[in-house]
Amino acid sequence: MTASRTGAWPLGLAAAVVLTAAAPAQGDDAPPGTARVVLRSTDADTGAPLPGARFELWRETNDRAGLQHTGAGADERHGAGCVTDAEGICSVELPTGETYYALQVAVPVGHERPDEPFTGFDLGAAAPEGVVVNVPHHSRHAAYRGEIRIRKKDGKTGGPLHGAVFEIWKETNGTTGLQTAGVDADLRPRSGCATDADGACDFGRLADGAYYLVEKDVPEGYVMPPDPVAGPWRLDGASGRRMVLTVYNKRADRIPSVDGAGQEERRVRRTGAARRGAPVG
Repeated sequence: MTASRTGAWPLGLAAAVVLTAAAPAQGDDAPPGTARVVLRSTDADTGAPLPGARFELWRETNDRAGLQHTGAGADERHGAGCVTDAEGICSVELPTGETYYALQVAVPVGHERPDEPFTGFDLGAAAPEGVVVNVPHHSRHAAYRGEIRIRKKDGKTGGPLHGAVFEIWKETNGTTGLQTAGVDADLRPRSGCATDADGACDFGRLADGAYYLVEKDVPEGYVMPPDPVAGPWRLDGASGRRMVLTVYNKRADRIPSVDGAGQEERRVRRTGAARRGAPVG
């Protein structure tokens, strides 16, 4: 299940590039009937800007799910695309009222290609001032030893819950709390995950750092928490590089509780501290 549309959205749970709705993009106002799309390339672990990421822009024209950019019946390529500069940014102006894809055709030096090379976004009424496409890249030489496992359970029975959707975000911008939109957003270093029949999903190959868990959807019949953001939790040599988070949801209108486990499991609760960025507990 995909995240709800806010002017731009990830394509599927396996999407490696992150798309977020944005405030007005940098630079002059776009001409009437167009909106500015800013593509922002960063190191997934440090947040450092990365030059040299090259993108093509494609318009959805064939009414088939996803991007088809080769062969008969392909979608339509729009313009010449762009390459990120020293600040890790490039921008294009596109007519509104259309669905587009940003296709990455070259990655910054020393970094890996994303799992899925394209991301779709809608320049409709929900995005009159433009969007920012945040594209994190993983270094080819980094050591990723961290892991966060989510266990989703029924708050009354303790049974596993299938189909809950989560995102993982890394604190990278030095601003307290989680920011998911704009050119100074934190980073979503891995694709989202949905819990399996055992109520589990995993975020693997995580670098040291502080992470937020964001609950995007719950199984049918259960209630979303009033604050879906929890954390930050830190993965490193001192705090431990493996964490288990047990998330309880109930059918009644109650806030789920979360257990966080590093070297030992501890109980924490959702409070405003998670939203402010302070440790929860």
